[in-house]
Order: sequence, then C-alpha cells, then structure tokens
Amino acid sequence: MWRFKKKHPEIPEAGIDQSWSIFQGEYDGKPLIARANVALKPFVGHPKYSHQVGVAVPFRLPDENGFPPSDEAAELMDIEDKICSELEVGNESLFAAVITTGGMREFVFYTSNPQTVEVKLKKLRDTIESHTVQGMIKPDEDWGVYRQFV
Repeated sequence: MWRFKKKHPEIPEAGIDQSWSIFQGEYDGKPLIARANVALKPFVGHPKYSHQVGVAVPFRLPDENGFPPSDEAAELMDIEDKICSELEVGNESLFAAVITTGGMREFVFYTSNPQTVEVKLKKLRDTIESHTVQGMIKPDEDWGVYRQFV
C-alpha cells in the first residue's frame, strides 16, 4: 500500500509573517473570542512542530461574560509580547492562536523544542508579576487546537 506524506514548506529563517482572523463562539455556555494566525495554514502538522504549548493567564477581575476589563486588557497585551519574545526566538515556537473565554486568555504555540519551552515557561512565571502564568506542553502532531479555528 502506498503512503504519501505531505511535504511541508521550510520555515523561513526570518520567521513567518503573521495574519490573524478573529472568531467568536461559545465554550461551556460562555462567550469565546479567538484569533488564529492563518498564515500558519501551510505549516499545519509540520513534523518539526509536533508539540502544542498552551500558556494560560487567568484574569484578576473578569466581567460577567468572563472577559477582562480594559485596564487589564492592556496588561495582557504586554504579557503577550513577553511570551512571544521568549518562545518565538529562532523560530523555536510558532504563535498559532489566542483564546479568550471563561475568565482567562490562552496563548497557543507549536514548538520544535518542548524541553527548552518548559524552562522558558518557568522564567515567564517568575518574571510576570501582575498575573499568574500557567503552562502546559503536550504532543499535538495534527495541530488539533489550531484546526478548531482555521
């Protein structure tokens, strides 16, 4: 029996340009807003990036819909910048999506080096003082989380 493997494009040394689409929906009966980096579509399932990284940041004072107030939203943008500057170095991880629902925001990446990311997550937990930073890394060869939005 013949098996064909999808040939994935090489990741450009300068990185992948980002292009974001916004999605709205529900999760556990609560509103959900997500944005996904649609520029990653050609790289879905890339064998080098077979581990999903989820970095969750619970909100301090979510509103009745589970979203942050505007002053906290500004802090979350700074946190996003810090997370990206740690994880995206040298294309080690690709920034795939942001999911906001249920009193938290989760930043989703796919990584080529889960061991190094674990160290970087600890550093982020130690340096971000305004919020609790939670992280997890798990195999996701098919990019299942990303595919939910794209």
